Amino acid sequence: MGYPVEKKAQIHSELALLLPRLASFATALTGHEGAAQALLKSTRTQALARAAKERGHTPLILWTLYLMHGLWASRMKAQSEKAGAVEPRLFQPRSLAQGGHPAQTARMAKFIAQLPPQQRATLHLVYGERLSYDEVADVFGVAVSTVMTRLARCHQALHHFEDYGSAATMPTGAVQRPAQEGPRGREWAA
Repeated sequence: MGYPVEKKAQIHSELALLLPRLASFATALTGHEGAAQALLKSTRTQALARAAKERGHTPLILWTLYLMHGLWASRMKAQSEKAGAVEPRLFQPRSLAQGGHPAQTARMAKFIAQLPPQQRATLHLVYGERLSYDEVADVFGVAVSTVMTRLARCHQALHHFEDYGSAATMPTGAVQRPAQEGPRGREWAA
């Protein structure tokens, strides 16, 4: 994976336009404002340093998302202790909060904050960035089936969250729905 660039000024201007999108992805991965800003800064520095050296045919957004995920993964491996609690307020969309359902928005933000980082990031790339499963798989360096499994687990966790109303007891693996329960009124596509 590499980004085709001929002029250094071109990467500076294109990267500047992508910073808000990269900041959202950093937030999805880290769950902390300070850590997200540090990851964004590292990614920007790495992209500027490597752009002139690497050649490829990958769009800049995919290449920088790939770089960011790699930096985040290497930092997670290097950390011996677990990070602190994720900040749910970071996952409240401004547009929904202004739309008149702040309690529901806060509840959904709490749900998203309690997902594992890889699932949050997958949700962000598929539903927030509208990337294809193939593109998301390239960003994470995994098979498409892994992306689909992460989304399916998110949907199962959401069903559990809706049914039982508590993210504190939300399982991270597969969720079995009660057998006596009738059909759901709303279905989520995987």
